[in-house]
Amino acid sequence: MRFSLIKAVASFALIVSSIIGLTFLQTDDQVTVDNVILMIGDGMGTDQLTAASYTLSDGSGYEELAVDQFPYIGLVRTHSNDHLVTDSAAAGTALATGHKTDNGVIGKAPIKEGTYEDVSSIFTEAKSIGKATGMVTTARLTHATPAAFAAHIDRRKSEEDIAPQLLDDETDVLFGGGRTYFDDRDDGRDLIAEANQLGYEFIEDVDNLQRVDGTDKVLGLFHDSHLSFELDREETKEPSLEMMTEVAIQQLSKTKDGFFLVVEGGRIDHAGHDNSPADMIQETLAFDRAVQVAYDFAKQDENTLIVVTADHSTGGMALGYDDDYHFYPEVIQNVTRSVDTLEDYIKKEKMDVQEVLEEYAGIEDVTEEEVDRVEQADSMHKEIATLISERAAIGWTTHAHEAANVPLYSYGPGASQFATTQDNTEIPMKMRELLQLHSEERVD
Repeated sequence: MRFSLIKAVASFALIVSSIIGLTFLQTDDQVTVDNVILMIGDGMGTDQLTAASYTLSDGSGYEELAVDQFPYIGLVRTHSNDHLVTDSAAAGTALATGHKTDNGVIGKAPIKEGTYEDVSSIFTEAKSIGKATGMVTTARLTHATPAAFAAHIDRRKSEEDIAPQLLDDETDVLFGGGRTYFDDRDDGRDLIAEANQLGYEFIEDVDNLQRVDGTDKVLGLFHDSHLSFELDREETKEPSLEMMTEVAIQQLSKTKDGFFLVVEGGRIDHAGHDNSPADMIQETLAFDRAVQVAYDFAKQDENTLIVVTADHSTGGMALGYDDDYHFYPEVIQNVTRSVDTLEDYIKKEKMDVQEVLEEYAGIEDVTEEEVDRVEQADSMHKEIATLISERAAIGWTTHAHEAANVPLYSYGPGASQFATTQDNTEIPMKMRELLQLHSEERVD
């Protein structure tokens, strides 16, 4: 009798818990959001985030990053239509449209080999229902990842053809680099002047950004090409990714119908191609600071979904690349300039190699052999990056992209839907439902 009663109570508890769980599931499936902030660390894998957390600490161990506050974590498969190792064009297109495409192709899906047709972007769809849209990047705005959200072209290198499409898409906030493709064009068009005619306020440095006067549309071009690496930013008039994200949210959140914002930490990838650990880690930390800005807004707003992921990882970074289980983040902490700038100091400003390595790379015990290696290298900045990697016990497997799954963090209404291992094409499909968008068709 006693045993039967216990079983009955247990069964009743199980039924109640199942009902509660089902209720939560149904509520989550039916939830909608006003705002979406999609944050893409270009080239950012789990090793980059791990290295960033250790570098941020005072040597005592792991220091929590902004992404560590997110309650839901998943993984993303990144392969493109024609390669297991994707490029940013195909990965960006998958995240923007929900369609696989070939490497090098932006905003188009393949019909047959070598033939493509335009596909609709969730970014443009959000605009079509009255939401404000914004794009923030430390790369050129015309570069593959940001371009995938507002352009359609089968050759990613045709950035002069991408630039006018960003204006045609009527994106409300455009912050990044790539001014060359707006005002120094082969066709003679002045897209900055055209933007002004379309109602954009044009800004070009951090002071302008701090004084944005409330105009609905803002075009910020802070460098002719990509923005400077974070390690060099203090020597420029360029804003941080954190500041650009904050101003973009302030601008877009004025719209009563909500907004869709894409934020890219674009130079994590560039550092990965160079196998430059200090640049890569500092770019990852800069991206994470921008994530904190978005998180603070979403936590207060309560109707904003944030999704943080990567288009792919770059470099095959390995922490602890020696036989004694060491990793030395203090080596990274002592680097104060990008390896590109260190090469300029040596080649253009004729500074002594040893002096540069000691003062700016933090290598105080540099050897004559290491000086010779830098002086005789075909690529001086890559050799300096190698010296830093060796001393930090960081290894690399490639100068290109990887096929590895990348991390996925989510916060806000509907965030639990992203807490799985999923294909990159699934992310915009889920966002479409949360934003009550239903156009995922190919466009004319």
